[in-house]
Amino acid sequence: MESKFFKVSALTAAMVGALSAAPVMATEDSAAGPEYVVAVNEFLDDSTLAGVAVVDTRSRTRTSGKPGGEDGDTWSRLNYSAYNLILDFTSGYHNGWLGADVAGYVSGDLYNDSAQNGDGEYLANEISTAKNLDWGSGEGKTVKITKAALKFKAGENVDGRLGFTQANGNGVLGNVWSFVPGTYRGAELNANIGNFKATYFIADNYTAPWILTEQGYADALWADTSWGMAHSLGLQGNATEDLYLQFGIGQVTDVKYQNGVDWGQGVVTGYHDEVDTTGYKVYAKYNINDNMSIAYDFYGANDDVQYEGLGYTTGLSFNAKFGQFSWMTDLNYAKSDNDRDVNPRMIYTYGMTNGTYSLWWDALSDWNKSGEVSIYNRLSYDQGDGWNYYLGFGYGSGGKSAAEGAKGDWDYESEYAVNGTVSYSVQNGALKGSTLRLHATMLERDEFAGAASADETDVRFQVIIPYTF
Repeated sequence: MESKFFKVSALTAAMVGALSAAPVMATEDSAAGPEYVVAVNEFLDDSTLAGVAVVDTRSRTRTSGKPGGEDGDTWSRLNYSAYNLILDFTSGYHNGWLGADVAGYVSGDLYNDSAQNGDGEYLANEISTAKNLDWGSGEGKTVKITKAALKFKAGENVDGRLGFTQANGNGVLGNVWSFVPGTYRGAELNANIGNFKATYFIADNYTAPWILTEQGYADALWADTSWGMAHSLGLQGNATEDLYLQFGIGQVTDVKYQNGVDWGQGVVTGYHDEVDTTGYKVYAKYNINDNMSIAYDFYGANDDVQYEGLGYTTGLSFNAKFGQFSWMTDLNYAKSDNDRDVNPRMIYTYGMTNGTYSLWWDALSDWNKSGEVSIYNRLSYDQGDGWNYYLGFGYGSGGKSAAEGAKGDWDYESEYAVNGTVSYSVQNGALKGSTLRLHATMLERDEFAGAASADETDVRFQVIIPYTF
């Protein structure tokens, strides 16, 4: 215990030292000479150094799979308090065209009483780095660099990035998030064309926020998936003053999924043939007036292994504001050619890249059974003094049973969830923008006859303290 805290303290001291030195301009007596001084000062001009401290405390229960228990027993899969200390440096442009962005975070568990595997490793909580995608929370390396990229611009209409970076969401490639984003090794090129922005993004490597290398997927066995190259082309912008459009198409080459695991021996027993997958994105948002809008979203993936063709999620979203109150209604539908659960991304495996589908309700379920129609309603209230509240209700039904050929993690006829959040943001002073957030969800499912119970609850308290140096 002492050695762990010593390491954290030493890292914190190093970070404080770096922060203290960062805003200082180079001086004229630099050993590298005056030309170096001019270049460094220009590079630091318009630069920002932002930090965020986060503590996430959570208890998530489930009513199936309790070790040594019976189906229907309620137990905590995730019960922890974890922290992130995040730094993000964004430079200015040298000679008006070349710059660099660097970001990373320190993480760990303050306490952990989550589920453990046979080796005594805690279930990954997605906040602190872990040994692999699933297990070893708090046992990964302490620091992860999430961004280290060169950037450039050519005039006002062309810009790009190269290195370890994130996708900007224009197209079909998105980021897996916790409090920090996952990391691509790739490049992005953007061009403004009238009212529209075109983006091409290409990458050959990706890691979810809480793992360090792609080996973390293979080590989880069920997630052992390799791929060659992911690329995406997107176009977004305002067709009219009130109509916003986005289109995307993309591909991932040489995707190879595992095709069996011997859990007793801890090895993958075989793999599917490699396939190329294709992703499609269509989004439109229309502002009915200043306080009301409606949007349509479609995200599809053609995957001959997972869907034996096409799997897609599509939905409508209505948003309205009435003074301090806001209302949201989302309608969602998922479907795949072989009735497998739909994941809106080009690689089916969890945490291995992401898509750009916009409907997400923070309500435990993915609402993604093939054939399921789901609706979610949320009422929000902004008190105006930093206090915010919302209450939401979701319901979904229409998916087939496993006996009828449906493929997925759970076997249920319908589901509903109630969730709510209370948050407070500091309005002024040195801690302005700091937020305390309490969130809770109850998810209930009506399982098909003979299926395992699949109810869950989630209570989560977060402290988020941002700071710009």
